[in-house]
Amino acid sequence: MGKHHNIYSMSGRADIDKLLHSLGGRVTVSHELFDREALTVYGPGNFEIHIPQVTSSRRDRFTIAHELGHYFLHYLHPEETGMRTFGRGQRNWAETQANVFASHLLMPEDAFRRAHRAHGGDWWAIAEVFNVSPSAAEVRGQVLGLRS
Repeated sequence: MGKHHNIYSMSGRADIDKLLHSLGGRVTVSHELFDREALTVYGPGNFEIHIPQVTSSRRDRFTIAHELGHYFLHYLHPEETGMRTFGRGQRNWAETQANVFASHLLMPEDAFRRAHRAHGGDWWAIAEVFNVSPSAAEVRGQVLGLRS
């Protein structure tokens, strides 16, 4: 998806904002201090990702990528129409799929393997390359069979 929309820098970092806007999406920050992350789709090419006030920019990037996963996998792919809402925080197959989508989108395999070699498996340094949390980088590395 990221390659199709030409969102990657030379290092492999995804320009999530570019993808979001090209798809007709937008982000709103909740006025509630501890509101949960969610996606509201009004129709194809018209959706809103809701993020709380108190999360880090790296968490927000993963949330946006996660909600894009719902948009592609659970709205566009099954050819849904009309309004639909997806909430984050549940433990089910759709949430797992959205997390995997986000991980692949933010840390594409080839670029991730290059960064892993360049940084000797240092998850903190690899996380910096992709602007994700060290734990997200470590999980991606484990899935790819890479070690620190």
